[in-house]
Amino acid sequence: MQYQVYGPFWSPRVEEEAKGEALRAFWDEIEEMHPGLARAVGIYVFSTCHGENYTPWYVGKTNAQAGFRGEIFQDHKLNHYVSASQRKKGYPAIHLIAKIEPVRGNFCRASARSGREIDELETVMIGMALRANPNVQNSKKTWFNKNCSVPGIIGPSIIGRPSEAVSTLRNTFDL
Repeated sequence: MQYQVYGPFWSPRVEEEAKGEALRAFWDEIEEMHPGLARAVGIYVFSTCHGENYTPWYVGKTNAQAGFRGEIFQDHKLNHYVSASQRKKGYPAIHLIAKIEPVRGNFCRASARSGREIDELETVMIGMALRANPNVQNSKKTWFNKNCSVPGIIGPSIIGRPSEAVSTLRNTFDL
């Protein structure tokens, strides 16, 4: 399994910008920079950028047929983008994490196997997004991350000095 990160791409800020000619121009620009990326499969992360910092708001995956271009700006996903960009000042951005064929280095096509792998990666990345922003807009795949607590490792931080066990485990995981 190999993936490559692309972006950030500056996303449309309001619903009107994510339709018609503006949307075609957005994808044409991506295709010009990275031929084939718009139709690739993988994970996408919508965030807002303020200065050099990014706040994740939604993590999604491509479906088996659509690729990034056919998936990202569907109406129900667009609601997440518009809502997040109105809640937090900054520029809306999208990162694309495309599945790559390790031998040839080209973008993978949709398949049952790649679909399962992408689904697992989406789950992991939703957890990472929740750690960075507890207000992530995802409704699926969040229950475990929101409810599991291993003090000092997962969930709320420890108040005061962590135990040696927690410190060494944090070191083990490079946290």
